[in-house]
Amino acid sequence: MKRLRIGGNKTAIGRYFLSAAVLFCVGLTVFFTCLRENEEGAFQELSDSRCTIVRESLAGREEVPLEEYLIGALAVSVPEDYALEACKAQAILLRSNVWRLMQESGSSRIRYEELHQDSLMMGELYEKWGEDFTEHYEKFKKAVSETKGQIAVYEGAAVALPFFPLSAGVTRNGADALQTGNCPYLRPVSCEEDRYAAEYEQETIIREKEMNRALQELFGSESEIYWKDVTFVRDDGGYVTEVNWNGQRVSGEAFREMLSLASACFTITEQEGRLYIVTKGVGHGLGMSLYCAGKMAENGTDYREIIRYFFPDCEIIKN
Repeated sequence: MKRLRIGGNKTAIGRYFLSAAVLFCVGLTVFFTCLRENEEGAFQELSDSRCTIVRESLAGREEVPLEEYLIGALAVSVPEDYALEACKAQAILLRSNVWRLMQESGSSRIRYEELHQDSLMMGELYEKWGEDFTEHYEKFKKAVSETKGQIAVYEGAAVALPFFPLSAGVTRNGADALQTGNCPYLRPVSCEEDRYAAEYEQETIIREKEMNRALQELFGSESEIYWKDVTFVRDDGGYVTEVNWNGQRVSGEAFREMLSLASACFTITEQEGRLYIVTKGVGHGLGMSLYCAGKMAENGTDYREIIRYFFPDCEIIKN
C-alpha cells in the first residue's frame, strides 16, 4: 500500500495514468451532458481526413489533423510500454469523443479546448522521448492508423466514452455515479486484475484539524466543520457520490480533489488525532480502466474485445 501524508511531500501516483485521469476528468463531458442524438442512423458526412483540431496560442492558430492529435493524445494518456491492442482501444475512445463533438456541432473543425484531453505536438513528443522518439511514435501511429475511422457508438450515435487509470475492482454504474439515466451504456464490469496493481490501495494521513478546515473551505462555511458531522453517500461500487453537511451537499469528486485523494472510493479511520484515509483505485471509475485494458491486451485480447467488454452495449463502426 502506498502511503501519503497531507502537508508533506506527495508521491507521484501513476505518472502517466493519473495525469490522464485528471486531464480527462476535469472537463469530462459525460459528467455534465452524456448527450446523444435522438435521431436514429444518419451520421453526417464527416470523416477523419476532414476533421481538424484548432489550437490557438500566443504563437497563433494551428489546425491539427485528427490522426496527429490522436497520436499526441495517446502519448499523454498511456505509457510507452502499453500493449498495442490496448493502445488501439484507447485510440478508439479518443476518436469517438472527438466524433461526438463533431456530430453535436455539425462541424469537422473542433476547438482543442472543447476536447478536455491534452495532446502533445510533434516538438513536444521529440522532447518527451528523445532518442526513443521513432520507436514510440511509430507504435502510437500504428495504433491510430490500424483503427482509422473506427468509433464506438451506442444505438447508432456517438457518445462520451470515459476512461480512467485503475478501478476499485469493478467499474462504476453510470446511472448511480452520475445520477442520470442518460448513460445506460456505462455499466459496471469486473476488473479483478486491478486489485493486484501496486497503486490499487493507497493511504493518505491527515490531521483531524486539517480535515475540518478542508471541509470548511469545501462548503464555504464561516467556521470549521467537524468531519464527523458530515455524511458520505456511496454508490454500489463503494465510491462516494455526495458529501452532505447541514442541508448542503458537494460531490464526492470535489471532496477527492480537495484532499488530492487517488479516488472517491475510500474509508476513513481515526487514531490519536490523525485520520487515515485508504483509497481503492485511481480516478473516477467510469468507463474503461486503462490498467485492466492493458492487462487484457497483454493476455491476448484484441482491441475490439476490450471495447466490447467495457462498453457491452456499444458497437464499433467505421466511417
